[in-house]
Amino acid sequence: MIAKYVQLFGHFNICTKPEYRDQDFLNYLTLRDYRKALELALTMNQPGRLFLLFKEIQSSSERTDCFTGNALVDEMIRTLAIPDLALLLSFVRNWNSNAKTSDVAQRVLHATLKLRPADDILRVFEDEFAAKSFTDAGDVSSSTGKTGTAAIKELVEAIIPYTERHLNRVDQLLQESYVIDYILGEMDDGMFDGMAVEAY
Repeated sequence: MIAKYVQLFGHFNICTKPEYRDQDFLNYLTLRDYRKALELALTMNQPGRLFLLFKEIQSSSERTDCFTGNALVDEMIRTLAIPDLALLLSFVRNWNSNAKTSDVAQRVLHATLKLRPADDILRVFEDEFAAKSFTDAGDVSSSTGKTGTAAIKELVEAIIPYTERHLNRVDQLLQESYVIDYILGEMDDGMFDGMAVEAY
């Protein structure tokens, strides 16, 4: 039904009413038009919707040649305006602080660092409007008023401890899986030692 609408009438008209914007966002997700969904989620300043978008891309993508799993989304991240990039980085910082959302945060952070030059990322903290976007999303530097190198240092210091914690958790799970593999291997080897197995 939605696909027929798009074929007949072109793209969706983005309305200013929140309920229509929510519906447009869901329509874009249904159509897998992730580029427009990303634009709309950033415009609405809704990190939950943006997280759902990246989660959907991550789970539905089988492409390995893209950082996010979708070439159009990679291009969107590559060309984001500085204030939108600031908003995205603030969302990434918040997502990274929770183990349930850290995988998406790490993927988006990786894509941002690979697709954007370091000067662009530094400009996020030097541009006054972008810094306001970043601090409005709950940045710790909003109370100190830092910009430039000091602000990016605070962002990195906020991301690194959680990233290390997530990495340690994954390492621990990997070690536990090796122990389980070893125990199961020993059970299989020891179960039939010295016994003749009869074939029926």
